Amino acid sequence: MVNYVVETRGLTKVYSNGVEALKGVNIRIRVGEIHTLLGRNGAGKTTFIRIIATQLIPTSGEAYVYGYDVVKDADRIRSKVAVVPQEGKTYNFTTPWHEVYLAARIWGYGRVEARKKVEEVLKRLELWEHRNKLCIQLSGGLRQRTLLARALVTDAELLILDEPTIGVDPLGRRRIWDFIREIRDLGKTIILTTHYMDEAEEISDRVTIIDSGRIVAEGTIEELLSIVRNGIKIHVYGDDVGERLGNWSPRNVDGRWIINVSNEEELIDAVRDALRYGYRVTIKPPDLEDVFISLVGEMYEE
Repeated sequence: MVNYVVETRGLTKVYSNGVEALKGVNIRIRVGEIHTLLGRNGAGKTTFIRIIATQLIPTSGEAYVYGYDVVKDADRIRSKVAVVPQEGKTYNFTTPWHEVYLAARIWGYGRVEARKKVEEVLKRLELWEHRNKLCIQLSGGLRQRTLLARALVTDAELLILDEPTIGVDPLGRRRIWDFIREIRDLGKTIILTTHYMDEAEEISDRVTIIDSGRIVAEGTIEELLSIVRNGIKIHVYGDDVGERLGNWSPRNVDGRWIINVSNEEELIDAVRDALRYGYRVTIKPPDLEDVFISLVGEMYEE
């Protein structure tokens, strides 16, 4: 019996230009879980999943999928894995029906069985009413769901989703999260990569934080939150917060200022200072973003 869907030991990848994308990665991914790889752009997430999907050969180390070696047993692995690549694209002048039907036929289903599975998948992903529209006419969220349908129709045991909600509006993101949970509930194992903290916290059974090619933390959301359990986060809204409350080292994140304090006394003092300037203040418990920042520092775009 295979204990882990994916297991790597000392996995390393160095590209021809000298960039070391993975540095001795050890990871185990269990059957039937949503396992998220969380990291900023360029952290090594996509390199990792390309190796797992047998699209890239590692420089050194070992990687196994369902007990098969990704180098020696690539053909056996490919029959068990379906991938939705980062910023994958549909064909503009085909329809969701034809996209998914073609995937089913390529996977080996006969015409009758393929039609049956396509209808089932399109209905599950709420694409049935859009099945005959050209993909170029669909919204970003519907195109992304079409890509998910292409992967799901294969009935693969392992689904690899690389940044599946990139470019999708907030409502569309939440629908895709629901679909991913449904896929997990069908008994599939899902590896998902993202740099969205809320996404990782919302849908993951386990999270691996990766930075500069190294694993810096791994566990359930609760286990990761315990890293900053004693911290308190204050959100401050207003102008000139950075100058007026500079002694609290506020961080500007998406238009709001965040102050981290470690105890009740600091909380009271910081809130009092903020209210003195008439700022609106909210107090929130630690979240995955706090864990990430405490481990790898401020996020930035590479």
